[in-house]
Amino acid sequence: MVHSQSIAAAFPRKFSMRKVLDTLYAVAAIAGAFCVFFIFVLMLAQALLRLNGVLLRGADDLTAWACAGAAFLPLAATFKRGELVRMGIVIDRFSEKSARWLELTALTLGGVFAIYMSYWLGSMVYDSYSYNDRAQGLLPIPIWIPQLPVALGAAVLAISLADEWLRVAMGLVPTYVEQVRERHAAGDYSGEV
Repeated sequence: MVHSQSIAAAFPRKFSMRKVLDTLYAVAAIAGAFCVFFIFVLMLAQALLRLNGVLLRGADDLTAWACAGAAFLPLAATFKRGELVRMGIVIDRFSEKSARWLELTALTLGGVFAIYMSYWLGSMVYDSYSYNDRAQGLLPIPIWIPQLPVALGAAVLAISLADEWLRVAMGLVPTYVEQVRERHAAGDYSGEV
């Protein structure tokens, strides 16, 4: 039988699941920002090379793949900050108890969808890897490489939805609601425009 002291000794004293999850969301968002920066660099390189009569082959493929990564990787961080469209307009009209149940229902449905999406995107990446599937464009790289950021972004979103579901189930205010309230208290209504 394992004692709780030996389990605690296996982890650093500063270990916190909250820190791990928040770091995961931040790393995914930074990776998404890197995709946007990569698109900028690629477009700038295309423009400069075009001035010299050089065509950067495969730039369209790279841009499309980076766009997919830029769209999916920051989803969890965006959700946690309260910057995704949500049902606040409807939920805010109910009592606190009813609103909590509506919030749990919405998080459950969103979580089920995100898990389903993560499973199938992960399966697609695995199949592409297993069959050594190659891109059809000018750059015949293994297609699982540009598919991976999309699958990872969906998985991190599913984790963030489960994280918020547990938070609401424990009776706490959702993080995304707290974030919006903090921005409003600071006079920042830019997310409402």
